[in-house]
Amino acid sequence: MPQEPSSIKQPKNCWDIFWSFTCMAMQAFGGSTAIAQQFLVDQKQWLTMPRFLEMLTVSQVLPGPNIMILSVMLGDRYFGWRGALAAFLGMITFPATLMLTVFVIYEQYASNPVVSAALAGMAASASGMVIGAAIKLVPNIKSNIIGKPVWILLLAVTFISVGLFKMSMIKVLPLVGIPAFFWALYRIVQKANKELKK
Repeated sequence: MPQEPSSIKQPKNCWDIFWSFTCMAMQAFGGSTAIAQQFLVDQKQWLTMPRFLEMLTVSQVLPGPNIMILSVMLGDRYFGWRGALAAFLGMITFPATLMLTVFVIYEQYASNPVVSAALAGMAASASGMVIGAAIKLVPNIKSNIIGKPVWILLLAVTFISVGLFKMSMIKVLPLVGIPAFFWALYRIVQKANKELKK
């Protein structure tokens, strides 16, 4: 298991991972990234913010729900395949049961104006959570290897491609990700060369 700073805590066992991820998943109404950052970094202190961002980046590149992938990666990090399984089950067992129950109820009351108004309010709340999570991640731009100007450029290209031109993420990921990868690699080599010259 990789060494972490002394301030970072560790889950006690697989049951700790299962119940912690169950608790996190049950709070993640419409904003799983926001709640994951708050839960894993601020509350549980299982990850530092840079480590959380690294794992989140990897999980977003892989196909499937990014928070599910992140949880499996974290479980595997501490307890191998048993931790990964505990995290996975924690993320789906109770939320899936609740989701199916809500779906059955919604099917019967979908036309009710009160239900429609409640869903509109929940959508606004979910949007606020996503924006809040994005704002909390902004300070990490300073320590990002690609540099602030390039980071902002890539963010703008992604927003315009997906938000305005409605391009698929399958097309946008290579468009933004490949140049970002090679730029980061160049910066890493450049930094290593500077340190060697000192």
